[in-house]
Amino acid sequence: MRDVDGLPAEAETLVARIEGLLAQAEPLLAQGGADEAAYALRETERRYLPDTLRAYTDIPPARRDATAQAMLVDQLRLLERATAQRLATLSESAETQLSANGAFLTERFGALETLPDASAVEAVAAGTAPPAILVRRMFDRLQADAGSSPVALIENVAGEVARRFPAIVSVHRSGFLGRGPVDAVALDVPRRDDMLRYALARTAYGGVEATVTRFLRGIKNKTVTAEVGEWIAGLMQDLSDYAERDRSARETLTRFF
Repeated sequence: MRDVDGLPAEAETLVARIEGLLAQAEPLLAQGGADEAAYALRETERRYLPDTLRAYTDIPPARRDATAQAMLVDQLRLLERATAQRLATLSESAETQLSANGAFLTERFGALETLPDASAVEAVAAGTAPPAILVRRMFDRLQADAGSSPVALIENVAGEVARRFPAIVSVHRSGFLGRGPVDAVALDVPRRDDMLRYALARTAYGGVEATVTRFLRGIKNKTVTAEVGEWIAGLMQDLSDYAERDRSARETLTRFF
């Protein structure tokens, strides 16, 4: 907003506080308020504050004595208090609008306590949603929990998917008696004419390797390495098709939600 040198320390502090108040006002002003408070805040940023600082800096440095400094500080204190007061007025107006919007929503949809919980609605929707939607929801949650960490994705797949699809998921853990972290997880997804094993395994360098192995009539046919994103996309498609054919798999997905 400004580029002013040579201000007294107290003036610098006051200017910073005024600029902070104006920054808080920006979202409210963006709504286009045209009342006195909004006008005063806009003018403080555009004219009042710059003009006050300019009036001081126009004084030759040799004559910026204690009297000049005191006048600047007093004027900035006035601007600070006026800005804070106008911001409070604008905030009260916004709160009033929020309250009015709440009253409108209540009149339009009914009181909060009369509506079903969102999770219950989602559960009903899950009962009629296509398997592809349910699978995508499941993996969206798993990926959201894992964030950008492929290693965390292994743990999530081993925990959530394995618990819901024990018949097709196998988990390998490191450590004594397999009580350590998950170092590999595989999903054997049946298809109409073959089976695909989707596997995630930790690498020696702390990364993750994703592979897909095709089994034809129970015989290992071919293994390919894939990017984790491609691996997930392929698994979602084949798991969706599997759930479409297998009733128990579909019911498991529904229970997940």
